[in-house]
Amino acid sequence: MIKKIKHIKSNLVQGKRLNVFVLFLFLSFLISLLSKLSNTYTQTLQFELQPTQLKSNEVLVSKDAKTINVTISGKGFALLKYYIETPTIDVDFSQLNKNKAHYFWTERSQLEKIINHFDSKITVKSINPDTLLFPYDRQFIKKIAVEVLVNANFAVGFDLVNPFRAVPDSITLMGPESLVKTISSIKTKPLDLTDVNANIDRVVALDIPTTSDQLSYSEQTVSVRGEVEKFTEGSVNVPVTIVNVPDNLTLNFFPKEITVIFYASLKAYNSIDARDFSVECDFNTLTAENSYLNPVLVKQPTTVKTAALKGTEFEYVITPKND
Repeated sequence: MIKKIKHIKSNLVQGKRLNVFVLFLFLSFLISLLSKLSNTYTQTLQFELQPTQLKSNEVLVSKDAKTINVTISGKGFALLKYYIETPTIDVDFSQLNKNKAHYFWTERSQLEKIINHFDSKITVKSINPDTLLFPYDRQFIKKIAVEVLVNANFAVGFDLVNPFRAVPDSITLMGPESLVKTISSIKTKPLDLTDVNANIDRVVALDIPTTSDQLSYSEQTVSVRGEVEKFTEGSVNVPVTIVNVPDNLTLNFFPKEITVIFYASLKAYNSIDARDFSVECDFNTLTAENSYLNPVLVKQPTTVKTAALKGTEFEYVITPKND
């Protein structure tokens, strides 16, 4: 028991000695650091120029940071903060010269402001480069259409009533005029759908280019919607009309009707009538090389998704009219 107590006392003494050593080591380091910070140094630091007071109807074309290298001299204490924080200098663009394409930052015109950026204990030795160009453009706003990209696989007997659409169908784009004017539309990210048998309403992200950081979009996503119903196939016999027959000729043809195969929703099927379709043959298409009358479906109801003619051969006889 006595040996154990002696061992504990020995450990406590050694611990105290270690703490004293660490304390003296820290104090020695602190004194050395304070001594170094009291010395005068000359350093070249990179400062980022932060644009301010740019006109509301103007925008910088490039968002890449513009920097200058400033060589400064001063006590270590005064220079320390520029190593801790990101060095920046505000630039008042209302005080810069410009032409139709660029603002001009020059060391000569901005030297006094840069010197005033630092406290009196710091001396500015040099600035490099002495000139920087800031390309700018007029701020432009434009409405552009949203194009929907959907890869849909429908369940048997189902289809879209109307094409997929975006809600909203357009967005507002804002940015440099030279860039905005070249853009007329924006696409959605592709939406893949399988075995679709019900209405579609999905939120989809717009495919915004990663290089368009100079542009601002009013929306990042849109809703892709589509009305889905059961569809079926049907047919009607439609009278054929021959157009552009010369007044001095009579054209007799057979058959007088042609079958139109159509594809429509079950809801619209019963309202579809042969009178909703129109089929014509143009007499002017008859030539020495072409002796066939080619029927063309020139009208179909909006409720029909697709329609096609069944059979396209006609027999005809052309005779002159009797006066």
